Amino acid sequence: MKIKFWLLSAISTLLFSTSIPDRVQANPEILRDNVTSTLWWQLAVDNQMHLTKDRQYQGCVWGDSISSALGDSLGEQNFNFAIGGMSSVSLLEQLKDLIPNNFKCEKAIIAIGTNDAMYGISDEEFVKNMKEAIALLRSMGTQHIILIPAFYSTVKASYKPNLAGTITRVDEINALISQVSMSENVQIEAAGIKALFKDHALNESLTIDGVHLNAKGLDIYRQVLSTILISK
Repeated sequence: MKIKFWLLSAISTLLFSTSIPDRVQANPEILRDNVTSTLWWQLAVDNQMHLTKDRQYQGCVWGDSISSALGDSLGEQNFNFAIGGMSSVSLLEQLKDLIPNNFKCEKAIIAIGTNDAMYGISDEEFVKNMKEAIALLRSMGTQHIILIPAFYSTVKASYKPNLAGTITRVDEINALISQVSMSENVQIEAAGIKALFKDHALNESLTIDGVHLNAKGLDIYRQVLSTILISK
């Protein structure tokens, strides 16, 4: 199962990273999250349904390619549902597909927003999506929900609409995440990932392409999530 999990994670990340330039034109404001229409995303969710049916987990991670790169390294008592290309839009579809699968997560980490900063999503839609995602998690019995802020890219990558959202838009998305945290009474964990950034930008020594984390960056991020998952 671990091999299958890693293979699907690698394939989805590779396909997303190689296909996104074809979908991004000169006007990033019109870009939309369409990953749910792709075969690789559908296969990844089908695999998650197969692996998690009727299971009980200490923690579950929901996120995009940054989190999916961790694979199943967070321990067998936790499950990583992250898939490359995910935003708050596709998160809702993923949750709606998976909730009937009758699995339980005592704790949920939502690491979504990085791709929302690149996609042309309005503030109102993002807040609505995040609140709905939290409601769906609560409907399946999850009591402890933690939000992770959107990740900054390097300054250089932030100027390339085919790679990342602007630094300004990431700031705006993170302000919205803080707003959701307060209105929904859920925890936000911003301190731990600060080690990955420098002056509101991803540290260039921790990335492979200005957006995704290298091995050293993943080690830092893994420790942040592991600490959250084992905390009471």
